Amino acid sequence: MRRLFLFLSFFLILSQMAVASPMAPMPELDIEGTIASLTWVPEYHEEGMWGMSGSLGGARSFKAAYDAFLVDCKVDYSDKTLTDAEKSFYPEERIGEGKQMSLTLVHPEDDGYLKVGMRIRVVKYNEFGDEGGVWTRHEKIEILDTEKLQPNKTCPLNPK
Repeated sequence: MRRLFLFLSFFLILSQMAVASPMAPMPELDIEGTIASLTWVPEYHEEGMWGMSGSLGGARSFKAAYDAFLVDCKVDYSDKTLTDAEKSFYPEERIGEGKQMSLTLVHPEDDGYLKVGMRIRVVKYNEFGDEGGVWTRHEKIEILDTEKLQPNKTCPLNPK
């Protein structure tokens, strides 16, 4: 009986380690918006947790990036030919104009490339990951306008 219990315990531990919980696939997005707040985060590493599945079970790295909060966003699918099933993984109410979004934009150094108040377009933005972390990628960032965010501009971080 004791051997059976040990075998079942060992089997359950191994089966839990083999099951990861990846994020649902997200279609690539084209996002245009005004930067309301911006923080650059240097590259960092996290150790894995023993017995955990997916990337949480192993050491992982996160690239240096800007954490940007955009207001007055226009959000659309990069691929205009997506099926309804492919679109179902990203809430339809998040597509359109007047949105607010938090983005992680991979950038190797804190060189002032992006600044608060800039109007930018992020092309083919995508998020992916599992319980160990969320990673992002994008094809490019286009700077559309470099004027500073006006004090009376509607922004939750800069109220009237």
